[in-house]
Amino acid sequence: MLINDFFAQDRYLYGLFLIIGVPVLVIIFNELIYRLDKRERNLSPPIRLIRNVILPLAAITIVFTQVVGYTRDTNFVKIIETIIWIMVINALIAIINVLFFTGGERSLIKSKVPQLFLDIFRVFMVLLGGAIVLSAVWGADLGGLVTALGLGSFVLGLALQDTLGNLFSGIALLYEKPFSEGDVIKIEDHIGTVIEMNWRAIRLLTRENELVIIPHLVIGQGIIENYSRPTRAHILKVNLGFAYDIAPNRVKDALMETCLATPGILHDPLPEVKTSEYADSQIVYEVEFAIMGYMTHEEIMDDFMTRVWYTSRRYDLTIPFPQLDIHQRKDPTSIADEKSVRLNQVLSMLPSLLPIDHNNIKDLIGGAELEHYGKGEYVIRQGDLTGTLYVLIEGEARLSTTDKNGKQIKISTLENGDFFGEITLFTDKTGSFSVLAMSDLEVLAISPSEVMTMIERNPRLAHYLDKTMDMRREKINELNRSV
Repeated sequence: MLINDFFAQDRYLYGLFLIIGVPVLVIIFNELIYRLDKRERNLSPPIRLIRNVILPLAAITIVFTQVVGYTRDTNFVKIIETIIWIMVINALIAIINVLFFTGGERSLIKSKVPQLFLDIFRVFMVLLGGAIVLSAVWGADLGGLVTALGLGSFVLGLALQDTLGNLFSGIALLYEKPFSEGDVIKIEDHIGTVIEMNWRAIRLLTRENELVIIPHLVIGQGIIENYSRPTRAHILKVNLGFAYDIAPNRVKDALMETCLATPGILHDPLPEVKTSEYADSQIVYEVEFAIMGYMTHEEIMDDFMTRVWYTSRRYDLTIPFPQLDIHQRKDPTSIADEKSVRLNQVLSMLPSLLPIDHNNIKDLIGGAELEHYGKGEYVIRQGDLTGTLYVLIEGEARLSTTDKNGKQIKISTLENGDFFGEITLFTDKTGSFSVLAMSDLEVLAISPSEVMTMIERNPRLAHYLDKTMDMRREKINELNRSV
């Protein structure tokens, strides 16, 4: 063997090694340790072990075997050699751990290796070192030991099926890496933060500060939900119901305001409020928003739901609760009367919006209607030939046109009292602009015949409409020239 050949060399060579080689190696190790300490490397401890323990013990072994005359079969020498081998294995494990498994910037493997792999590696190195010591130092025949270990392994495999199942399930999990330490996961009914992973199980710390230990065998057979990947942003959803007599866009604006004002709710991605269902006694809205970190979801949800109550009071929103209400059915005449009252209210406001005489208002009752549009709806589109004059009573809209490249260009913003649709009244051309509701709108739609009658009786209205039409036409031409 190599060790026997080494110790069979001439003793003078050993003497030179003790006199010259050992001091030179000490100097080399000192310089190496100094450089490693300056670079903040963790390799210096195993190098110190080689310099302070292994090298002196090797020198002592050479002295006793080559100078004093002890043979290598002496128990004293065998004990020293066994200690040397133990220290060598320890130093090798430390060096390999630093070079490959620490996951630092200077490590050859950048990602941190799971603790289970390190434990398996250390066990393998210890067994390998033990076999080397038994064979090289004590001269043991390992053939019978290997046979005995094979039979023993078969028996142990049968007896430790669950334990080995946990071991190999753990190896598979660590290879796939569905989660890491610090992730928030759900396994069966348990939700918590992974605080430790070993060869047999993982440990979860729940919100209730309870420690849950789950074997790898259970994890491998179940469904894992990781709330920390691909990002720690977690989406929460909640359904809220509001009364039917409240416009959906008003409810959406109120809930969106509540989301953006609640600490912990992310603005990127923006929350979403959707009309989900028309239930028996309420319109159900689904609110969806993101938070950073699942473990804070109860506190953030509590804050959000508390703020909803106050928001509903500010916006005059009604939150229905389970109850039995008996409603008296309204007949069509009653409903028509309510619409007529509102139409008369709007018509009474019309002289303050347009140059119309109060005496002519009653003539519009048969040719005017109130229409409602939700945010994002088009009242008219470019190219429509409606022939209707619209007066904006409540809300805000955007007047826009399409340039020669097909791009939408904003002309102006329409507010209460503004009108549109006049171009199709006086020409055979289709409308040259679109009107999009920027908020919920209430508009008064006046039929072409009624508008013509009003113009005949009131020339000021014709001049006003014509002037506005020319201004908008000039604005469109100016925008098209600038493109």
